[in-house]
Amino acid sequence: MTKKQRLGEILIQQKLVSQDIIDKALRTQVGGNRRLGHILVRMKAITGDQVVETLASQLDIPICDITSKFSPEVRGLIPRYLCRQYGVLPLTLQSNNILELAMANPADEEAQNDLEQYTGKVIEPYLARQSDIDREIPKRIPLGLKDFFSPRSNTRLTRIGVVVCLAFVVLLGSFTYRYIQDTLYGTISVTAESTIYKNHDLMLGFENNGKINLLGRGAFAKGYYSASFNEPIILCAFLKSRQEDLSDKQKNWLDWVIAKEQIRSPAKSLTAN
Repeated sequence: MTKKQRLGEILIQQKLVSQDIIDKALRTQVGGNRRLGHILVRMKAITGDQVVETLASQLDIPICDITSKFSPEVRGLIPRYLCRQYGVLPLTLQSNNILELAMANPADEEAQNDLEQYTGKVIEPYLARQSDIDREIPKRIPLGLKDFFSPRSNTRLTRIGVVVCLAFVVLLGSFTYRYIQDTLYGTISVTAESTIYKNHDLMLGFENNGKINLLGRGAFAKGYYSASFNEPIILCAFLKSRQEDLSDKQKNWLDWVIAKEQIRSPAKSLTAN
């Protein structure tokens, strides 16, 4: 059985490219999924039309009209990512399990063997321009889940997924931190004149001149507080006298505010004797 000539051999034989160009393209091809004809066109060593016309002449295969030959029944036989990877487009399913396949390079036996194993069909190649195949793939081959999880798109999707996940984690972490801060410690407003703490229906303000203001209501109190203190020790004494009016959350929060203010202004004595 006569072995089919490869695309590179045909192009060299027709003196369209040199052996050096083919060798360079083959080195570029190693480790990737790009086809030789695609690489040569990208290298501008040859045009897509030259590839097709050369193959049509040497292999005695006419250039097919995808529009007239395509049958909708083959839409799901080969996923879009494989069509792009091999430069092919399924056309029609004939009797005896034969799949007519438009190919930019019908001499590509490796592509035919791979696609025969994938589809379980016998591949009958038809020559088509790569530009026609590329144009018709998105029109005729639906985008499916296999395309999203294909090795070719997996890296890109993985990167996008990682970025989205990281953004989500940052947002969730920020939201969680803010929620915890607001729940446990409330809000803190700092101005040039004072520092004001708000939480659990209470507001405690410390002015730079030493005055302390308490507003709000205790969880079990009948009325509202609106009191000012000139000495921190008087504030502590007042809170001690109102222990029964305050919930545990309010007590813990007030203790935290007082401790924080003592750290911030160690000169102040906020603890009653």
